[in-house]
Amino acid sequence: MERHDSDLARQLRRAISSAALNVAEGTDQRGKRRGAHCPIALGSARESLSCLEVADAFGYNALPSAMLSRFNHVIGTLYVLTHR
Repeated sequence: MERHDSDLARQLRRAISSAALNVAEGTDQRGKRRGAHCPIALGSARESLSCLEVADAFGYNALPSAMLSRFNHVIGTLYVLTHR
């Protein structure tokens, strides 16, 4: 993807980093602070998947089916945590 669209690749890196960092930060929090990180992580995970879907639509072959399955699992888990 980087060779074809460096802007999209940077956006993907930021989104994936945001998802991972918000999950990590929220893990050690309690109460409202913990709950505040899950929706941010969920949004970033969805943004990451969207970046990969856009890259795939552009023909960059960036979204293998195994990766799609993992993203859907992570997004589903974050959705459950967000809507408790």
